[in-house]
Amino acid sequence: MIADVLGDRPGRADDDPARVFADELSRFLAERVDPARVDADHRLPEGLLGELAELGVFGVSIPERWGGSELGLGGACTLVEALAHRDRAVATTVGLHVGLGTRGLVAFATDAQRDRWLPDLASGRRLAAFATTEPGAGSDLSRLATRARLDPATGRLRVDGQKIYVTNGGLARTYTIAVATEGLGGAAFGQNLLVLERDDGVVVGAEERKLGLRGSSTTSLFLDGVDVGVDRVIGAPGSGHKVIGQVLAFGRTAMAAGCTGTAWAALEGATRHVAERRQFGKPLAAQPVVRVQLADMVGGLLAMRAIVAATGRVEHDEAELERRSLAAKVFCSEMDWTICDTALQLHGGSGYVEETGAALLLRDARITRIFEGANDVLLSRLGALEMVRPSAPAATGTAADDVAALLVEVRAAWGGAADGLKVLRDPVRLHRLGRLAVLREVAVATAEHAAPGQAAQRDHALARLRQAAEAAARVPTPTDHVDDVVDALLNAVSP
Repeated sequence: MIADVLGDRPGRADDDPARVFADELSRFLAERVDPARVDADHRLPEGLLGELAELGVFGVSIPERWGGSELGLGGACTLVEALAHRDRAVATTVGLHVGLGTRGLVAFATDAQRDRWLPDLASGRRLAAFATTEPGAGSDLSRLATRARLDPATGRLRVDGQKIYVTNGGLARTYTIAVATEGLGGAAFGQNLLVLERDDGVVVGAEERKLGLRGSSTTSLFLDGVDVGVDRVIGAPGSGHKVIGQVLAFGRTAMAAGCTGTAWAALEGATRHVAERRQFGKPLAAQPVVRVQLADMVGGLLAMRAIVAATGRVEHDEAELERRSLAAKVFCSEMDWTICDTALQLHGGSGYVEETGAALLLRDARITRIFEGANDVLLSRLGALEMVRPSAPAATGTAADDVAALLVEVRAAWGGAADGLKVLRDPVRLHRLGRLAVLREVAVATAEHAAPGQAAQRDHALARLRQAAEAAARVPTPTDHVDDVVDALLNAVSP
């Protein structure tokens, strides 16, 4: 079976609760969900969310005390991958709930807040959404315009603003909202997460029409004088920046797991097609170029699963979770696109026709490089973390060690006492350093993850990661031509 070659759900025994749950879920989805129909209807099948709630899907990341199954980040990732293997819109709906939607309450809320909201969220009686993006603030959360102001006379909060591109916006009844909270808790420019209910006066906008993930809900939210108590603040007042960062790290990892599910489906479809399709007198699978492409897809998926599994293991280590989640999100979203695009190419003309399903997988994959942090922004963030992270020279000998050694060499060249601050102020260098850090994290995870029977897949993946690191280490020399070309372009469209 293809799943055996791929190493189905890395690092989990056959009797692991998350794996058993995922296998049951896969069988249910195969009978209940038609991805093409979901895409065409722009909505999930009638009654599906209720059926998933009965299976216990919505409580996988919530503690048992509040009605969940408490499978942790790794368990949530296993289920999200299984969902995405069948349909990415379903996986996005559930993954947002078990990740971003409920993580703030699980990790940072008071017990009184958990008692109030988590039981309904664990049971699926209520669906959760998470809202940060605004018309003027995307990856840059310091620009939040949605504000929660404390009324000294009543001791209550007035919330005003707008959120856009809210996944689950039209389905959820409970929202965690990132807001600016000037003065709350003594923080002049503080931020916080608030938990709001639709019945508080949250107005839900129309559903967006999207390139992919058409069965998932994406709307705007309008907050005009929403009046709530200060007990809606999650975490210490004014300290929301840290809370938001940890919630995003958890959600990024679950999203990366969804990428592995989509890539897995794309690889399966491509493998079946090239085994059956004949060209030039023999199956496509016998063509040397096609064989290289298939091997690259297998190695890429193995590496995706490895970094997701490695990230799930550090759920409770704040610094490690941030770094690995950044690497997982960037690598898995980009490799997902590469695998889906290669799968479509291997289908030839039929890949461009919706009936094969290859085009749907590609459309669903595209957004993952943008949402939950645009990849270019996350690469710069990871580069900045790398500049201030203590690092010992890596011993060469394996491909994973060599990738780490390349990063050490680049850091040494850029990060001397005289140049360290310059690099932190150089977006191009930070971006490139972030790319190397991604490849280092993925290579180390891949080297540690592969099962004994996957030596060939592991070695091929590591060889490709090493090649990518060597290319990333060769930073192009800046040139004035960039400014000349772009300035001319911008002048051409200026009024």
